[in-house]
Amino acid sequence: MARASTVLVVAVGLLLGTLPLPVPGGMQALAQNYRPPPGPYAPSPGPYAPYDAPPARGRASGPVDADAAVRMLSGRGFSNISVIRRRGATILLEANGPRGERVQVVVDGASGAISGMKVIGFGDKRY
Repeated sequence: MARASTVLVVAVGLLLGTLPLPVPGGMQALAQNYRPPPGPYAPSPGPYAPYDAPPARGRASGPVDADAAVRMLSGRGFSNISVIRRRGATILLEANGPRGERVQVVVDGASGAISGMKVIGFGDKRY
């Protein structure tokens, strides 16, 4: 008889445990409703913020040539820019990035956007 009552208590407990609780947010953890306190908090800029920033003189609106690509990169903080080659609508350049690293930059000549970048050294030294 004791075993039957134990089974009955366990079965009722399992049924009641699966029913939704009448308390609003009863099954929610408190951390899911966390919001930062009001104040001057803003997300920090990402690691590519200097490169994603629009150029100081505005964004190119159409096809660009090598000279326009150099002006666009210098407006974004690049220095010591040299054009390596042009392949179709793609312009390949080398420059010192805003943080001082030597990079190889691929610029899309049709839109003027940076479509690729690779770090190849630091300052005037190459890896």
